Amino acid sequence: MNTALVQVLGAVAYGELKAYEGAKAEAEAATDEASRRRFRKVAAEELRHHKGFVARLEALGADPERAMRPYRTALDRYHGRSPGDEVSEAVFSYLGEGVADDLLRWLRAVVDDDTAAFIDTVIADEVEHEAAAATDLRAVLESTPGARPRAARASRRMLVDMLWSGRDRAAPMTAFLRVGRPAELLGALAGGHLRRMRAIGLGPLGLPVL
Repeated sequence: MNTALVQVLGAVAYGELKAYEGAKAEAEAATDEASRRRFRKVAAEELRHHKGFVARLEALGADPERAMRPYRTALDRYHGRSPGDEVSEAVFSYLGEGVADDLLRWLRAVVDDDTAAFIDTVIADEVEHEAAAATDLRAVLESTPGARPRAARASRRMLVDMLWSGRDRAAPMTAFLRVGRPAELLGALAGGHLRRMRAIGLGPLGLPVL
């Protein structure tokens, strides 16, 4: 059994479960039918992703519950944070979806063929999720006075939250790094962050674009 792969799939499987719970909560809190339908669709897709990664763990001979257990605290801590306002919420959603996309694309290149084939179906859904989050953020930036400086602060806060929630050895990012090719992984994440910040008119870490 590939221990490093089991660890990272455990982290991803639990992350997808948290994403399902978040989308389900958004659907329940939605005040209009269009938003309710949108988040119900996302919740169904995230649940499919979770079940699919659980199935891949089982196919590798691993116990999915045991594989996910080490990452519960860090991911519960991260997903339990409260952005506090509409701008921050939109930034967290946009950048969070982006990080998920970057991690999955990198993971696809280092796993077995069957897992890679499943990840392709997950990426197809996540691309839609990221596009919707980008649309939401742009709408907030255009309609909210003083939104851009607040978005810059939110992007820095999100980075701090991610680092703080992953400060122990059981952090999901540690699992990814154990798989190998860490320079490629970090490069993909840094490049994705820079690209997404530029897309909303900001530089890295929310700094002004020069």
